[in-house]
Amino acid sequence: MPPSSTPSDPDGLLATVRQTLAAHRMLAPGDRVLVGVSGGPDSMALLHLLLRLAPGLDIGLGIAHLNHCLRGASADRDARFVRQAAATLNIACHTGRAQVIKVKRKLRLSLEEAGRRVRYAFFSKTMADAGYNKLALGHHSDDNAEQILMAILRGTGPRGLSGIAPVRRDRIIRPMIHVRRSQIEDFVRKAGIACVRDASNEDLRFVRNRIRHRLLPLLAAEYNPRIADHLNRMAEVMREEAAWTDGLVAAEYQRAMVARSAGVITISAGALKTMHPALARRLVRDALQDLTGTLRRITFAHVQAALRLLADGCDGKECHLPGGIRTRRTGDHIVLQVAAEGRRGAAERRVEEERVPATRIPAPLPERVEIQAMGIGFRFFSCLPDQLPPWGDVDRNRAHFDLARLSLPLTVRPAVPGDRFTPLGAGGSQKLKKFFIDHRIPRQERSGTPVLADQQRIIWLVGQRMDDHVKVTASTSKVLVVEFFLLDTR
Repeated sequence: MPPSSTPSDPDGLLATVRQTLAAHRMLAPGDRVLVGVSGGPDSMALLHLLLRLAPGLDIGLGIAHLNHCLRGASADRDARFVRQAAATLNIACHTGRAQVIKVKRKLRLSLEEAGRRVRYAFFSKTMADAGYNKLALGHHSDDNAEQILMAILRGTGPRGLSGIAPVRRDRIIRPMIHVRRSQIEDFVRKAGIACVRDASNEDLRFVRNRIRHRLLPLLAAEYNPRIADHLNRMAEVMREEAAWTDGLVAAEYQRAMVARSAGVITISAGALKTMHPALARRLVRDALQDLTGTLRRITFAHVQAALRLLADGCDGKECHLPGGIRTRRTGDHIVLQVAAEGRRGAAERRVEEERVPATRIPAPLPERVEIQAMGIGFRFFSCLPDQLPPWGDVDRNRAHFDLARLSLPLTVRPAVPGDRFTPLGAGGSQKLKKFFIDHRIPRQERSGTPVLADQQRIIWLVGQRMDDHVKVTASTSKVLVVEFFLLDTR
């Protein structure tokens, strides 16, 4: 039953959000909450609702806004609007820019998926840099209904029917997930909250917009006027049942697993054969997710292809799945293996952007930096040129740079396709890929190789070779020494 209205909350919206926060244990006293704000009605309503609730909840608030650089002057206008709103409300505002179209082309993603990855990477980095422990987003029940219909149209299982989770990974919260879009529109109008409108939300070239403006209204008008409510109720039931079945599957998974190591999971073919087909599919899906951290490119057909290896006479056969996964039958075992470039560590999987964002190392440089998402760290100190050891005594995990040639601050990130640098002594620029090939660096080690860069170029392919532009010369007056080390992740 929806919360009743009061004179200070005539539509009961504030009470609904308060009830949602409590029911899903979204916040605790002392939390620092980063609110994703686009400037549209949904995010502005969320911001103002949390502002009203913040004193009683004992939480701090900040705003994050990312310019996706897709709508030119309109996107710049939205960024200015959010900054002004933050200034008026006296709230910290964190803004950024990202060339989403370049990410789309480089990773061969849909525009929506590229935007989502970049956006969550930005949120994650902002939270880490500014000390926020919760991220609040403005998804509501109509968004959830649209998401479920999209999943149905693509073909989905129980997890797809679970829709948008109210809480994800204990830090992403959606306080308005039980609120209708019409309630939000009424709230911002009656409260006089200024908003900006994104014209791309009306663009029917996007599937989500066609579902929002055509399919849902058609279903409501001709089949079920409460279709959105019923889809949301179904999602809630599916989430609860999924949580229950996850425990059952986990126990069977452990019994069926023969061995597990980095990038390889071995499962008993005999155990899979005796299982109900639904359980066998779930078990294989869970194994694939363990290997790569995602199921985004894995379909029902891929899981079935892996299970076909259970047939008699399939010993020695294998099938190849997206993400560099190879599945093969070996005796009474099914072996699932992924190339190192297809793996993602647990820290990297915390963010939906699926790539570790660059870590900025501020100037002046600290003595020590640890980058948990990559499992590595660096030590920094300076010395005079005559204090350097002989060239032949320098370890591969240590590099010496002419400090005057560096453009600080520095950043650390994984190597990505297309990266170039000028290897020391090579006499010219080349792609990292060519360097890897020339120096016979195994393919499985390439994508995990970190690079250290200043504001102009990659200065060190860590553990391999530094860039010629920043080397120590006879004219060097001060040397920056950088030491690389691995973190103990046990």
